[in-house]
Amino acid sequence: MYYMIQEIREEKDLLDKYLSGGDKNSALALRQIESSNGCITSGNGTSYNAAYYLSLLLLKRNVFSVPIFASEFPGFMNGEFNFKNREVILFSQSGETSDAISAANFGKRNGASILSISNVPGSSLAKLSDISIITPAGPEKSIAATKSHMGQLLSSLSIYFAGEREAFNIMLGKIKEGFEIIMDRENEIKKLAEGLPQKVVFLGSGLDYPVAREGALKLKESCSMITDAYPTREFLHGPKQILDDSWTVLILSKEEAVKLELLKLSRNVLDLDSIVHEEFKIRSKSEIADSIFKVLFVQLLSYYRAVYLGLDPDNPSKLTKVITS
Repeated sequence: MYYMIQEIREEKDLLDKYLSGGDKNSALALRQIESSNGCITSGNGTSYNAAYYLSLLLLKRNVFSVPIFASEFPGFMNGEFNFKNREVILFSQSGETSDAISAANFGKRNGASILSISNVPGSSLAKLSDISIITPAGPEKSIAATKSHMGQLLSSLSIYFAGEREAFNIMLGKIKEGFEIIMDRENEIKKLAEGLPQKVVFLGSGLDYPVAREGALKLKESCSMITDAYPTREFLHGPKQILDDSWTVLILSKEEAVKLELLKLSRNVLDLDSIVHEEFKIRSKSEIADSIFKVLFVQLLSYYRAVYLGLDPDNPSKLTKVITS
């Protein structure tokens, strides 16, 4: 059995760790974020998708927040941005990714406070940070980040719900219920994965958009597929020109009008919201809980697609776990 599927299945246990306590630094992090003059969330690859997710959560708390790729950080800012009393929030599974460390150093030199969310205690990024949150996912052997990414998302929720322990536990309970249902339906996700064409576009609105990005990335990493991701209605503004029956469109958010429009262009349009709520009978209709369920769904989809294609999902031939150059 591959490590990737074991690590995906460990995500339910990861939820229990957050239910039993969470990180004591979450409340401190939220206080520092809310007292700042705005946030930049940052990371690379999967970690950037987590950074995007947290940025949207912070906007819901009326905190101005912008996601930027860590690899673009110094060049994008170019010395013209005032970092004083700003919060730079950096995500990195290993805490050793060169782009994230470079972004942290750049922010510190220019007066920003640094908050990091990583999975490895004592990492270089954690040591550079004013506040460090360590996700309790444990070591991850597969190159494709799954449980570490889930830890990043759950730690983001622990910041969002800091000081609201009861509300956080209720949300985690909804997520856990959905996880159990989805894991009981793995065979159906496996069949869906086996039937995918080699070109897939993911669409999602709100918190589902960074999940759409993650789904597209996972199929690229694990399956060498041609994939893309867009905010749902943004796809109508030009990108829909690519559609024909060689593409599958996977719509994460409830967008019936968009689905009907796209069915005119491709017969392969899948409504993930309907799958999880109508077919799988997941009762929760919380935007936050739904987005986390769907991360689990797209992780399983990418794993089973890779196995179907005869690929090793733990070790994609052109990728490494940590980029340090």
